Amino acid sequence: MSFILFSSTNNLPVVCKQCDSKTCDIVHGYLQTILAKSNSSPASSHIQALNQDNISISLYYRSVKDEEKEFIVCFICDGTALLSPFYHELDKYTDGLAEHLENPEPYLVQWQFNCIEYVLRVVDFFKNDLSSLMYIALSRNNVDILTSNPNCQIVRDTHLFISSCSLKELMYNTAVVFAPCSDPEEIVMIDFDNKIVNYETNTFCSKWASQIESEFDAYIVRQKLEDYKIAANEDLNTFRRLLHLAEADHYAFFQGYEFIKLHENGKILFEMLSHESMVYSLENLENLLNILQKFRLYKESVRIKT
Repeated sequence: MSFILFSSTNNLPVVCKQCDSKTCDIVHGYLQTILAKSNSSPASSHIQALNQDNISISLYYRSVKDEEKEFIVCFICDGTALLSPFYHELDKYTDGLAEHLENPEPYLVQWQFNCIEYVLRVVDFFKNDLSSLMYIALSRNNVDILTSNPNCQIVRDTHLFISSCSLKELMYNTAVVFAPCSDPEEIVMIDFDNKIVNYETNTFCSKWASQIESEFDAYIVRQKLEDYKIAANEDLNTFRRLLHLAEADHYAFFQGYEFIKLHENGKILFEMLSHESMVYSLENLENLLNILQKFRLYKESVRIKT
């Protein structure tokens, strides 16, 4: 794990770094090639695998500006541990770098601790309540935190973990999933002092949580969280497609009924699609969902936290 901060001027001089000279030269040469093609610094972040001179690395890079100067920050790890699952964590951390450009090294040194290792701290901290955190991330609930120290590291880690489990980046319109919950009393309570997530979970979340509870590699955990989100999103798309077809095909409606009736994540999928129908005023879809709701044609294996 290493970093390099270049000044975005001619020849990209190094401001500070934590890597060997050979790796620095490879990254420096790659960025010079990129800049020569575009004639400008990378406005958005990028992740690139580099293989050269028997060195394989995963490189994240992005430009950062203050009022007068421009820099390019690079985060580097071994090529076997890809940074791509941590894309949004690195973006958020890079946003904070702008406030530390006068003395950037102490901030940059902490990038692995804050952007990568947080997933392992949360998994270790909550253990059996991990599935409830993952359930929360898929739902549209507000999150209240009960703790004597709201600024402690594990609280910040948990906020980041919930964000990493959400479908926000996979949805075509984030307003669909992340509008405030219609029930003002439905608030998730996380008691950090006693390590309790006072909320339900389901079989879908429990199965995925069980896959990462005993994992000690942050990269594998983060990739499994991405797979978890993709699986939930694909199921939502299947349910959505069946009900859209059901507007003209009764058999498709029956298939939708069977799908949501038996699905282990049925409650969340149903709520997401119901909210989508309201956001876009999809009257036909809303009517079909009302029929399912009225006759209780979906069920879910729900475990209430005690």
